[in-house]
Amino acid sequence: MPLLEVIAASLDDALEAENGGAGRLEVVAALGRGGLTPSLAVLDAILSRVRIPVRVMVRESESHVVSDRRVREALLAAARAMAQRPVDGIVVGALTGDGQIDEPLLDEVAAAAGTRVTFHRAIEDVPDLEAALAVLGRRPFVDRVLYNGGPGSWADRVARLARLGALAGPSLRFIVGGGVTAEALPVLAGLAMPVDVHVGRLVRRPATDTGRVSAPLVAQVVAGLRGSSA
Repeated sequence: MPLLEVIAASLDDALEAENGGAGRLEVVAALGRGGLTPSLAVLDAILSRVRIPVRVMVRESESHVVSDRRVREALLAAARAMAQRPVDGIVVGALTGDGQIDEPLLDEVAAAAGTRVTFHRAIEDVPDLEAALAVLGRRPFVDRVLYNGGPGSWADRVARLARLGALAGPSLRFIVGGGVTAEALPVLAGLAMPVDVHVGRLVRRPATDTGRVSAPLVAQVVAGLRGSSA
């Protein structure tokens, strides 16, 4: 079955996600702003209590174009802090002004963190997705790409994911996230290629950026993925 990654913005979120059967956490702050670098205090509390893998957002601004030197330095500082902690990886993404992957910044941040990388939904803003995936595929430290599957129905998205997955090759796995619904679960579980599934509001009560992760809701998603792939 697809691995379920749950967004956690607090220790309570993380514990509820783990108790519900999540396979991995993405730890962030400021969900209403798309997810930013969390505080080290929150991250350390989570790392001290959970057993499942933890990936951490390293993002200091909402814009995917990071031209301010101070913001770039803050990203590197955050990445260096992650290198001192037992995280499974970082979540990062940056683009140039013309919509290409900011390769120098990506390489610098990854080197500073010294761990695996999920390239986040900045990928959705590139004009040539196949070229961007080729850029990421040349970087062995990038093993995940967070992507909503593009426009259309979930059947359309799954078809697109299958095509892009064949182009990306075995070194990159998609994490499908961004508006995942209960109705999407059987479609995603039916994919022939391995994917991870990334959820936020779907497992929160209320289903908003300020809601709290609920272990029973996480368990429902896990059951949906397991039942659909059995």
